[in-house]
Order: sequence, then C-alpha cells, then structure tokens
Amino acid sequence: MIYLSLLMAIRFLGLFIVMPVLALYAMHLKGASEFSVGVALGAYALSQVFLQIQFGKLADRYDKKKILIFGLFLLFLGSLVCAFSDNIYTLIFGRLLQGAGAIGGVILAYMSDLSDENNRAKIFARMGQFIALSFAISMILGPTIGTKWGVDKLFLLTAILALISIYLVIAKVPPAPKIVHHTDSKVSLKDIFAHKELLKLFFSGFMQKGLMSVFFLLIPLVFTQTFHWEKTSLWKVYIPALVFGFFALPLGAILAEKKGKGKAVFIISALSITLALILFLIGLNTQNYLFALIAVIVFFFGFNLLEPVLQSFVSKVAYANQKATALSTSNTIQYLGIFLGGAVAGYFMKHGMLKSFLIISIIIAFLWVFALIKMKPVKKFKIVEYTEFDKDFIEELKTEKNVYDFYEKEGVLIVRYID
Repeated sequence: MIYLSLLMAIRFLGLFIVMPVLALYAMHLKGASEFSVGVALGAYALSQVFLQIQFGKLADRYDKKKILIFGLFLLFLGSLVCAFSDNIYTLIFGRLLQGAGAIGGVILAYMSDLSDENNRAKIFARMGQFIALSFAISMILGPTIGTKWGVDKLFLLTAILALISIYLVIAKVPPAPKIVHHTDSKVSLKDIFAHKELLKLFFSGFMQKGLMSVFFLLIPLVFTQTFHWEKTSLWKVYIPALVFGFFALPLGAILAEKKGKGKAVFIISALSITLALILFLIGLNTQNYLFALIAVIVFFFGFNLLEPVLQSFVSKVAYANQKATALSTSNTIQYLGIFLGGAVAGYFMKHGMLKSFLIISIIIAFLWVFALIKMKPVKKFKIVEYTEFDKDFIEELKTEKNVYDFYEKEGVLIVRYID
C-alpha cells in the first residue's frame, strides 16, 4: 500500500515542480502571450477534468495495473514534449498530454480495493501527507533547478519520475485483486449522479478544493497589496496554517473512522471554512491583517480535516462496481472547483468586487453546511465473507433488503450488510 501512496506523491511532484517557474519560462517561447501562457499553466487540469471519469470507467472494467502504466506513460510522453518545446503551442500540447494520464481516481480505487473498511481512512490520510510533502519539496527544488539548469531540465526530471513510477507499478505494487461483480447493471454516470449522498460528497469536494484555489489566490495578493507585507514575510502566514493543517489530517481520520463521527467531521470542516471566509471579509473591512491571518489558519484546519476522509467516504458510499468511476468523478469535480475558484475570484478581483465575491461565497458555504446537516450518516456495514457459495445464494442476496452490495474478491464472496 505504501508504494501506491509513493506513486501518487511522485506523480504530483513531477507536476508540481515546474509550477513556480513555468510562467517565466513560457513567456520566452515563440508565439507566447499572457493568455497562451495561462492556457499552458491550466492545460493539465483541463485534461484531468475531461478524462478522470473515462479512466475510472476503464479501471472498473479492466486491469487497474495496466491502466496505471498507460496513464504514467502519457505523463512520460507529455513531459518529453514539454522539455523539447520551442513554441508555446507545443508546450500547451505537452501539458495537455501530461494531464491526459488522469489516473488519480484509479490509484484511489486501487488503494480502496487493497484495503479494508477499517484502515482505509488511515491509508488515505497517509497518502494526503505524502502529497503535501511532495508539494513542499517541489517549492524548493523547482526554482533551484529551474534557475540554475533550465526549466526544460525540470520536464526531463518529470519524465524520469514517470519512468520510476512505471517501475514501481510493475515491480512493487501488488496485482489488483480479482474482483467479480455479480450484477446485471453496468456502471452509469446517471446512476452515480442520482445518488443523493454521493452528490453531497461531490459538492463537499468542489467547495473544499474551489475555496483552496481562492485562498491561494487571495493570500499573496491581499497580504502584499492591502496589508503591505513584503513577499518574504508570507511564510508567517503559511507556516502556522501548515502546522494546524497537519494536526487536522490525523484528527479527521480518527474522528471519522475510529469514533464513527464522519458526518460531524464534514460539518465541522464546512463550518471552519465558512468561518474562515467571514474572518477574511472582516479583515478586509477593518484593514486588520490579524483577522485575515486567523482566517487562513482556520481555513487550512477545516480543509485538512476533510482531506483524509472525503475520498474514503466516496469509496464507502459508492457501490462496489462503481468505486473507480465514483472516485474519478469526485476527482473531476474537485479539479473543476480548483479551476473555477481561481478564475471566478480573479474575475471579481479584477473588477474591484472582492468583498462581493466573499459575501456570495459565504452564502453558498452556509448552503453547503445546511446540506451536510441534512446528510444521512454513512451507513455502518457488517462485513461477512463467504468462502463457499453458489449461484442460488447470490440470487438470494440480490433480493435481501439489508444487503447493500456484494462482490467476489479472490474467490471470496464479500457482502456488506446494513448494520
């Protein structure tokens, strides 16, 4: 399981590492403009939005290990294209190709298949910590390598990391367990979006990631332009936020999984994020940076409280034959939130309406809290494994009302009964 977490972290490191210096590099390419450079920056996320669900569908039908290798190979090819680009259009194509290997949801589904109900949140929390570490490393290595040896070398490094990841999948990641779904229905997006509880989880991910994008846009601009901080002083904002954020990661997993307080974790997270928006607005109105500083800390606490729990709960709520598709759909909606959060906030800021944007965000956040209050607690399941079964027994399970779903894993029939 550790290799899948490492795989996710290496993949994100390869994609994060170019971000601090990509804009400066791209502006010197043939045909570059501010708009085309912006497209190059966002092209990766755009591919993710359109292909996450498709990769999830493939993973629900075929060998997940082969899907991972294919996705990482696309990352390898895209990185090479970017490294040898001499014009902005080739760079954009390379970035689209990098993102085309949209395997984030597949990795999550793989981890879900290999884990059990009791340790899944802990495993997902560890993966989140790996990703956070890769982000921190990229913020150091990116500017260092990029300015000394060139940004093209960062893309070559990403290509090498993709090859290392392919090796890990082939040599270290255990084969995906053989799972048979004894159902006549195929995976359908219509069924997934008709699942009201899944929709609430999807909306939570959209709000969480969208407002993350908003805060990462507002923090440097507001603290330097409105509160007149030096750029070198921004660490005074990020370090306390990271400390409280890392504290929240295991707390969310413990409360949700060990204490059975999953719904409470979602509500506390949403309330924290809503409070952060209110405090930030107060800071702007009063021209007091202290309110904004506390807002950032409160936001990252709420953000990280939910981070290790969200995808685990999507995996729990989704039926067995929908996991990869549901997780990929969840990822797609989160990427959409990241794009829209930054874009809409930037539009309002450009037109001098930041306070109006925050008020609208607060109203939507309260609606989010209300929806979570109405959310049904995630069902507790009694897991029963059968080593001996026949077709008649399977048909009986399909008619039993207290059976949530069932599937065959490595010759063992696993049934989730509603407790």
